[in-house]
Amino acid sequence: MPYKIRPQKNKEAAAPVQIVTKSERLFVWISNHPQWVWGGIALVILLGVMTFTVQYFNQQAEEAAWAIESEASKLLNEPPPLPKPISEEEEDAPIEIILSETERLEKAAGLYEKILTEHADSNAAVVALYESGNAYEKLGQNDKAETRFLAFIEKYPNERSLSVLSKMKLAYLYQKKGDVSGAINLFREIYESPDVEIQDQAGFELARALESQGKHDEAKALFEALSTQYIESPWGIEAKARFVLLSPSESTTETDEAKEETSENTDADVSEEKTEPLPEEISD
Repeated sequence: MPYKIRPQKNKEAAAPVQIVTKSERLFVWISNHPQWVWGGIALVILLGVMTFTVQYFNQQAEEAAWAIESEASKLLNEPPPLPKPISEEEEDAPIEIILSETERLEKAAGLYEKILTEHADSNAAVVALYESGNAYEKLGQNDKAETRFLAFIEKYPNERSLSVLSKMKLAYLYQKKGDVSGAINLFREIYESPDVEIQDQAGFELARALESQGKHDEAKALFEALSTQYIESPWGIEAKARFVLLSPSESTTETDEAKEETSENTDADVSEEKTEPLPEEISD
């Protein structure tokens, strides 16, 4: 059987393999797309400028908020200045207006409100929320003070020190309103919390509130515990006095024992006087 022989074609030589690194590819891409490169650089610069601008204005706002807080704090906590004597040279000078205590408190409350509205995100707003409650309390506006202290407890639970003080202030406000049960709950919560600086005060106020509710045994036990736990604290000393007043039987027993001891000593002295020999009479 005849076979047809096909002519073989000349195979072309394979092109040599060229290895290109990633950095070389990137360089080529940058060379071919310069507009993307300059756009990226401009974007980075823009973000840097925006970040700097935001930080700058935040810092300016923070400083302005603290300046307002400083003025409000002076009005709230410092007494009104005394009038200065006017010399002959200053007779034509404008008279300095001295605000009354109420006016100072109202102005302080207004400044704190300004911080809370215009600089709500500043660190000064934390202090302003608490101190505004104090300002309203001193003004006798207890409802507003209660609102501020409740808002602080809810908004800043991690601000432990001011949060505890807010609870203590709130407990006193509840007492003023006649809500003794609410005050007892807050006093107890503070007293039973670990590592609280005003634990002795909260414990004493809790005992007094329990005493006012007729729970004398519980109050007496708490007064006794405070007097031994806080020996050098003014609240511990006062608790000891209250414990003695609530323990009349023990005080009476101690008094009777002291009286008996004094009576025995007196009787012994009298008997000794009776047994002393009389001096002999000199006869003529």
